Amino acid sequence: MKFNFSKIIISACLALSIMSCQKELEQQFADPEKANPPTDQKFPGMFTATLYGWKLYVGDYGEWYYQMNPGTGIPGYAQIAERYVTSRYTWYSTYDDLVTGNGFSDGGLVNYFNNFYINTRNYGTMLNMYKTVSGEEKIEGALYIKLTTIVRDYGALKLIDLVNAIPFTDAWQGTSGVFFPKYDDPAKTYEFVLNELKNIGDTLPVLYNQLSSSAKGDFTRQDFAAKGDISLWVQYCSMLRIKYAVRIAGVNLTLAKQVLAEELPKARPAADLVWQMPHVADPLSGGTWERGWYENTFASFIPNTILKRMNFGTNAYEPGIDDPRLPVIAMPTKFKDYRGVSGNTDAQEPGYLAGDRYYPYADNLNSSLAQNAYSMYNHATYHRNTQPGNWMTLAELDLLLAEIALKGLGTTGKTAAEHMEDAVKHSTTYWYWVNNLSTYEKTSVLHPAAPAPADVALYAATVKAKFLAAATVEDKMEVLMQQKYIHLNLPGAYELFTELRRTRHPKLEPFTFGGKVMKPVAERIRYPNSELQTNAENYAKVKAEDNYITPIFWVPADKRGVTYYRNDYNY
Repeated sequence: MKFNFSKIIISACLALSIMSCQKELEQQFADPEKANPPTDQKFPGMFTATLYGWKLYVGDYGEWYYQMNPGTGIPGYAQIAERYVTSRYTWYSTYDDLVTGNGFSDGGLVNYFNNFYINTRNYGTMLNMYKTVSGEEKIEGALYIKLTTIVRDYGALKLIDLVNAIPFTDAWQGTSGVFFPKYDDPAKTYEFVLNELKNIGDTLPVLYNQLSSSAKGDFTRQDFAAKGDISLWVQYCSMLRIKYAVRIAGVNLTLAKQVLAEELPKARPAADLVWQMPHVADPLSGGTWERGWYENTFASFIPNTILKRMNFGTNAYEPGIDDPRLPVIAMPTKFKDYRGVSGNTDAQEPGYLAGDRYYPYADNLNSSLAQNAYSMYNHATYHRNTQPGNWMTLAELDLLLAEIALKGLGTTGKTAAEHMEDAVKHSTTYWYWVNNLSTYEKTSVLHPAAPAPADVALYAATVKAKFLAAATVEDKMEVLMQQKYIHLNLPGAYELFTELRRTRHPKLEPFTFGGKVMKPVAERIRYPNSELQTNAENYAKVKAEDNYITPIFWVPADKRGVTYYRNDYNY
């Protein structure tokens, strides 16, 4: 993609703005390690700093600014959030260029590689410090190291899902003189982490019970995610093992079934595993991902891939017929209904030229309602809100259990169709809760009343029926992944991109621009240039796969080379 000099200046200004926002948040939530706290507080401080690391559980401003802005980042490419594209956006003529990267853009996200190691830099320090302490501090240190390992392991698997091989076994050993870590086999790293998480989940209660009363109090204060409830951390380990066992089932069925046999009999969460971040930041001026969304409202139209799977019959919202989540996920158009943007940009251009345009900001509700010809994401739920940190929601777990039951990977206690029904109900509750977190424009348009339980149940039964009516496993996976797209949507864009590549569902719309129909299949993002510059010898061993078209190891053999696009635009 080509940018002019004025855009370079804007980018420079944006970088300064991001630095300012980061400084602001560091003042709001002091990093105990940077503040050089007393020795007996360093383990808790380094744990909290790692848990707080941006891009792990919540996104930051610059990351999402650059992912949203061009429309060709992961949200756009995976058809989760998009611009209202017409021929005025000339850079879309190279949308299918996955060789030079003029089409697909990993800007902002490519920094996740370096940020992951920066955010987890305390891990190696904690291991070394543990060797020098004794008594109660050693007992306390053992617990915080295990908890930090969970966060580290999650971040490592998330990074593998984006780039494949990463430095792991030799990483975090800078104090031991290992400055240039080798890249590990991603399948082996997955296997190691799945085994490590089992061990951690088994030992956490023992380590916690060894803490003194005062140390337990400190833990409650430091642990802003689970508020010191060690049972939630045990459940989180279990949920991670379930999630990533499903992910590798297509390439290592034996290990996947083993992990699921160990985890499925265990108690599952009774509520969404989510939390509030330990800061108060204005979405319009802070360093959070909501600011990136807010400043790129024009790139947050809802694609047909999601909206046409929520709105049936007429374009208006009809309770009992349409998805009950529609009013809190989407904004109504100037026609007082709900319409998604299409991948067929040529077909929607005549409407744009005739005056069906939009208000590109999220600062004036009346202007948005009067001018938007297509549905954006709900301003209150997304652009003017504070999203929770997310370990796993009940609906996401339901959808994992549905796939497990569908493919015979383990015993879940319900049928796949019943899990699908549960997912709709749990997801509806979740998204109305997130919407209610926002204080922006408390009107019925942006903050609709919770749907009647009967309407939710009716729609959940409709999804269940669609799932049962699907003829084959692949047909059922299409329905399942449609629901995952609806539930995770914009905040879960990276997870959806991962699931899209793994399952090749749900099928996206072809992209038509200037008469050219394009179906590019992006398989990964690239390593940052810094790896070539600072870890050249090890990077040379993975250089051949450092492109946008080499599949991640967990893509099953029968899915490699398979498109994730529909044949047409009919639903």
